[in-house]
Amino acid sequence: MGSSRIHENVDRGFDDMLSVLSKIIKIPSVLDGNSISAAHPFGLNVTEALDTFLGEAQNLGFAVANIDNMVGYAEIGEGPLFGILAHLDVMPAGALANWRYPPFRAVVENGRLYGRGAIDDKGPAVSAMFAVKALAQAGTRLKRRFRVIVGLDEESGFRCIERYKKTEEIPAMSFSPDADFPVVNGEKGILPFVLEKKISNMDAMGLPELTDIRGGDRFNIVPDELDVLFRRASAGYLERVLGPIGAQVTETGNGVSVNVRGKSAHAMEPHRGENAIQKFLSVVETMDFGPPSLHVELLKLASLFKSETDGMSLGVACEDDVSGALTCNLAAISLDGGVLSVKCDIRYPVKKRGDALIEMIRNTAAEIGWELEIARHSAPLYVEPESELVKVLLKSYADITKDPASPKSIGGGTYCKALPNAVSFGPLFPGDEETAHHPNEYISLDSLRKMTHVYAEALSRFNSA
Repeated sequence: MGSSRIHENVDRGFDDMLSVLSKIIKIPSVLDGNSISAAHPFGLNVTEALDTFLGEAQNLGFAVANIDNMVGYAEIGEGPLFGILAHLDVMPAGALANWRYPPFRAVVENGRLYGRGAIDDKGPAVSAMFAVKALAQAGTRLKRRFRVIVGLDEESGFRCIERYKKTEEIPAMSFSPDADFPVVNGEKGILPFVLEKKISNMDAMGLPELTDIRGGDRFNIVPDELDVLFRRASAGYLERVLGPIGAQVTETGNGVSVNVRGKSAHAMEPHRGENAIQKFLSVVETMDFGPPSLHVELLKLASLFKSETDGMSLGVACEDDVSGALTCNLAAISLDGGVLSVKCDIRYPVKKRGDALIEMIRNTAAEIGWELEIARHSAPLYVEPESELVKVLLKSYADITKDPASPKSIGGGTYCKALPNAVSFGPLFPGDEETAHHPNEYISLDSLRKMTHVYAEALSRFNSA
């Protein structure tokens, strides 16, 4: 086990760490199209989060760098470069009514720090920085350069880490505190895509007319709300046919609006959510509305996605012995200018071929007469369990937690896919509640302290290697 002085430093610095983390959580660092500019590629608030993090790092004795307000790092030590890959951008808070405390106030209550980014990924980023500081303060010569790399676009496309790779040094090995403990050495492939269909005839033929449908936004979130607008429709009729899915029906000046509620979850575990779009599609067959051509296309979607999350009806269901089954999230739907569009997110097993799945989806789209656009393709990640990186991290985790665990695979995607010899290491401990991307996101203060000890132990071992 690492020097007791290192772990004393972790405990001694805990209140300061909590103060720094609270300050950064209070910055609503969500991708903001309204304030994007050449100087602030992801918006003003996201830039402020980076500036604040780097300023705090500099106060702790780190050398810092801001790379075009897209990514930055805090570094200390000398020798080969070891990377810690985290991010400061966060998902939108969603409906504020679903939050017990305001998402950007950083409230400490009952041993928890509540706020968007507490567990994903501001808390772990600050924890890792203080773990490095605890090692540096112990008086042992740092024989590696420990660099905490913080990106600003992890939730929206990895443009930050791609910018880093263009000009900056690539670490010999890295871990990312952005998944689960003990060690994540496998990440499923990620395949988000868009299906579109131009509705050629928008004549409702005297039927109740569906004029607007809108639900979901991001590929990587299970949609928890769907809004549909009908004209020339009876509110009573809609209440009867939509009663089984608990929809709220309201008469407005524009017609009759329908609101369907679900439960959000991360796209890597869609079964943990309740998909509002799928709930609506499940009753489309029982409804009478126009335009008939639109009704037909919604029925096609219902047949492809149903209420499942394994891609069976889409024709892509599969699994392997390392990472388990494919997952499929119907993430968003919209009707704009006569164009019906849906977003979908697939996470496929590490031993499967992404190009084969793309071909299957392309064939299915052609069969139903829809246009397909592959939004992005991130191939799977797999690092052998016997690698030095995985073995040292597992040993460090076991020494602190007394849990002799094994590496695992997940459906999420982290920066580890963008850099060589990288795996995820925390922050979620086995048995802890997963609140990333959810309302009331929080980090347990006990878990925050424990993860910092785990990170400090691991860094100490790598420094001694």
